[in-house]
Amino acid sequence: MTAKPAPTVPRSGSPILTYYCRFAALAGKLQSPLLLLIRVYIGYQCMISGYAHITHFQNTVEAFKGWNVPMPEINVAFSAITEMIGGALLLLGLAARLISVPLIGNFIVAFLAVNLSDPHYHQLLRNFWNSQDVLLKDAAFPFLMTAILILIFGPGIFSIDGLIKHLRRK
Repeated sequence: MTAKPAPTVPRSGSPILTYYCRFAALAGKLQSPLLLLIRVYIGYQCMISGYAHITHFQNTVEAFKGWNVPMPEINVAFSAITEMIGGALLLLGLAARLISVPLIGNFIVAFLAVNLSDPHYHQLLRNFWNSQDVLLKDAAFPFLMTAILILIFGPGIFSIDGLIKHLRRK
């Protein structure tokens, strides 16, 4: 993904507007490095999580059963594969927007499965607008937000997708 063109600096007018446009242009240059840092960290963590699902398969199946997840064996395998492959693709920035879709689904299911299995959370979910802690403190939240960010903004120019896009332009 190529960085968006910087806002043009007005030739005349308010000096405040001129400084703001320069500030916005400078801040815009940080988009791709930030997306890179987020992708690498969360991609790596997804791979570790997926690998843990596989290496501790039976323990994870038991946890899924405790959360009343239907067909726990199949869902553990699906989650592990999604996280391992999705994490690797996110880390590389390859097919990043495409892989974000199953990752979003995976982390929404993770959030709902864990939280809806606990009666204490039912009340917290009903009062979500008064206190977002139920979502913000959930372990799946940063993963979900990263997948949503990558779906919307793309992986940035420091990615294989960015390289492919650059080469296609030439």
